[in-house]
Amino acid sequence: MIPQTSCQLVALLFGTVLLLVSSTAADQTYECAIEKREDESVCMFRNVVYTTSMTGITFKAPNAKVQHVAFEDSTLDRIPAELLNAFPNLRSLSVPNANLSSVVIPAKLERLYASDNQISQVIVHQTRDTTTMLELILDSNRLHDISNLTRLAKLEILSLSGNRELPIDDTIELGRFKGMDGLRHLLLSDVGAHDLENEQEVSLPALELLDLSSNNLPPTYLSVKVFAPFKSLQILRLAYNQLRDLDVLQLTKNNPQLKQIYLEGNEFPCKLLTLMLKHFKKEGIETPVANPNVRCLLGFDKEQGLCCMADNMNQRYASPVTPRIPPVSLATSESPAENTAVRTGAGSAELGTSTMSTTTMAAAGGPPAKTDDGYSMASMAPLGNSWLLAGLAAVVLTLMKMNF
Repeated sequence: MIPQTSCQLVALLFGTVLLLVSSTAADQTYECAIEKREDESVCMFRNVVYTTSMTGITFKAPNAKVQHVAFEDSTLDRIPAELLNAFPNLRSLSVPNANLSSVVIPAKLERLYASDNQISQVIVHQTRDTTTMLELILDSNRLHDISNLTRLAKLEILSLSGNRELPIDDTIELGRFKGMDGLRHLLLSDVGAHDLENEQEVSLPALELLDLSSNNLPPTYLSVKVFAPFKSLQILRLAYNQLRDLDVLQLTKNNPQLKQIYLEGNEFPCKLLTLMLKHFKKEGIETPVANPNVRCLLGFDKEQGLCCMADNMNQRYASPVTPRIPPVSLATSESPAENTAVRTGAGSAELGTSTMSTTTMAAAGGPPAKTDDGYSMASMAPLGNSWLLAGLAAVVLTLMKMNF
């Protein structure tokens, strides 16, 4: 039997070991290494692990002049206060793919890159009068409330693409960016928006680029009046939505500075698309195509590199019996720049109007399977075959009656 004093001694030693281990784990020092990134010297931290429960963490730099900090292959619950204290003159911070749930914009910071995290909260330590922020990249996070971002009145570039919780009732209200008068680039691609509004007619006087690609903007009429207050707008990205009509006459009238518009991956009928492209060319507006060699779906034609519904298909889907035809899955690939199947639809052949009724052609939730030759299976799917099924059913029914 072990004496009581021996048990006490063992317990004391075990407790001492635990304290030493915990102290060693807590008193962790990370020092960054200076690396050249483009025209800047960046202090890079690698393999950093930080949780809110940890204490005694120290962040160091080779010298006190460091203004640009980046993290790679790291896991952080949040931006450590110890880091901000160690770099009081921080100008840019890059923390991509680090599992952050929140992020801090401290005083003096000018650029923050925090894509591919789980960020649902942005804590801003700048006011409209003291703000220095110029660029904020928060792609692929979980942002919903962005009201405090309007304090960043000098912000020039804001990217919120991939934040699927951003729309309210499936709608992007552009008025949420009111007061951001310095904003030049606003990127809102792939946020799952089904509609677009600007009820207060908010003007972003410096806005040059608006990216709304890869959303679900409506196949029915998209009112271009939402863009009217943006008098400096030069580039409008509407690619890979569900548009079938667009009032291009009003668009070019309202936005005289427009220089480029992206339209591929929508559902325009060929007659309408031809007229639209002709009008844009007349106005000196470019219509770039990222995938000019894309293989269109069976039954669809191509106009200047853009897939569109052929005239005979347009009439077919506009006929009274078309509601009986089930929606056809016309999925696009994961990346707008790599789509192999383009959704197309029907509409009017007159600019700025929509007179033909059409059958909704819903996009599938994910990318279609691909064959060995690299083409999407969707690009070879037959369209409008419900008449064949109905005919076969009629033949079977006739044969059964004859047997009886």
